[in-house]
Amino acid sequence: MKKSLYAALLSAIICPGSGQVWLGKKWLGWGFISVSLLCVMVLMNHIISRAQVIAEQILAGNIGNDLSTIYAEVSKAALDTQSTDLSAITWIFIANWAISIATAFWLGAKQDKQLQTKTAD
Repeated sequence: MKKSLYAALLSAIICPGSGQVWLGKKWLGWGFISVSLLCVMVLMNHIISRAQVIAEQILAGNIGNDLSTIYAEVSKAALDTQSTDLSAITWIFIANWAISIATAFWLGAKQDKQLQTKTAD
């Protein structure tokens, strides 16, 4: 399998930046990995804090302890006004992933081309 395809698949399936690390571009790869981890941490922090608020309301008796009431409250929390910030974080994560795939493929294609010219000589 060509390095370009393998690196792009690593970045697409395993983690953004893993293809760059495999190709030897460690700083670039760890940059993509860092952005991804930061986005995931921000999203998870928000999700956990929202779940904690709902759990406290259930324990206080403000929300019924049945599935339909809890589902309605979770759905309402998902449509909150703070979701614009989360939307931006989500788009940053998606863009980081797509750029990681594209650069991994491009860097791998450059290495493939160098290998072809070395073997042709």
